[in-house]
Amino acid sequence: MRMLSKRVVGLLAVSVIGLVAAGCGGGTEEIVEQAADALNELSEDGNTSADSANSDDSSTDGSGQLSGDDEVEMAEPDFRMPLTGAPLESSDEIPNRPALAVKMPNNPQALPQTGLNEADIVFEEIINDGITRFAAVFHSQGSDPVGPIRSGRAQDVDILSNLNSPLFAWSGGNPGVTRVINNSTLTSLSYVGGYGNSYFRRDGRGGAPHNLFSSTDTLWNLTPDEFAVPPQVFPYMLPGQVAQGNTASIIEIDLDSILARWDYDASSGRYLRSEYGEPHMSELTGQVWADNVVVMLVEYRQSTIDSKSPEAVTVGSGQVLIFTDGVVRTGVWQRSSNTDMWNLYTDETLSEPLGLSDGRTWVELPRSDPENVRYVS
Repeated sequence: MRMLSKRVVGLLAVSVIGLVAAGCGGGTEEIVEQAADALNELSEDGNTSADSANSDDSSTDGSGQLSGDDEVEMAEPDFRMPLTGAPLESSDEIPNRPALAVKMPNNPQALPQTGLNEADIVFEEIINDGITRFAAVFHSQGSDPVGPIRSGRAQDVDILSNLNSPLFAWSGGNPGVTRVINNSTLTSLSYVGGYGNSYFRRDGRGGAPHNLFSSTDTLWNLTPDEFAVPPQVFPYMLPGQVAQGNTASIIEIDLDSILARWDYDASSGRYLRSEYGEPHMSELTGQVWADNVVVMLVEYRQSTIDSKSPEAVTVGSGQVLIFTDGVVRTGVWQRSSNTDMWNLYTDETLSEPLGLSDGRTWVELPRSDPENVRYVS
């Protein structure tokens, strides 16, 4: 799977713009001269010598390693926003606060949610009754309000433990789930566990339990004195590189009774979400969107706490489909413990990593059956 360097993409863009300009009355000779001047400038500014040094025959992998004599090695940025991978000039740009995971329902009575488009990462997990629930993870920005907020599940511990003791906002749970959460590295901010004053009820949602809200600032104000900024939990491609794979403009994912659909919008480079047969709208910022849609096929076992609750197995390995830049790449996800980052590879040899585009990521966790994921170009 090959990656195009930013320099190559830029030159292609210049060529396309030039042809369009010529077709609209611009002078072809003038366009050619401008392109030649640009190439001369590249030769004079010293970049071509670096390009030559890096234009060997090494192979390209999905994380941004290069191949081919016509590609230029792009440097890994010194700093990234931990949960979006956005390149930064300085570590001072990273908010000095923990990750905040907020549990949100996804049944019709809970719509529309607030905060899904402000979360850096959203996990969608299957719960009892064949519906799904979201774990929306905030760090780079927040949302006011955020919600509705619902109960947690034991599977949240494995899904979220690699965030380095994140705050966990939830409405509570049965005694078994409460015990598991309290004994984990998650910092519980349970509505029924002593933090009720940080939540409020809103009208117009059909009453409890679908009307419990808070704000991310209110919840971050509960950060303990000792906390940690989250680490990077996904690998990313190098700046300027574009994923290469099969075109995939429409994605459908079966999550028990929920049919999630993502449509790639080429004009924005984003994936737009639909469910229940219509666009999935957020309350504050329109249709739900993501830069990356990562579909991890996982096994679901019966919870030892509640026999009616499925529990996603997210430690180990399984198939993965990565949708970014309008294409799909297939491979495997892997991690040996729940504190490991989400490692992504092209195959079971775990030798060639795959990377995401920097930006917001939505993680779908359907049952481990390839027929649960479909895409078309």
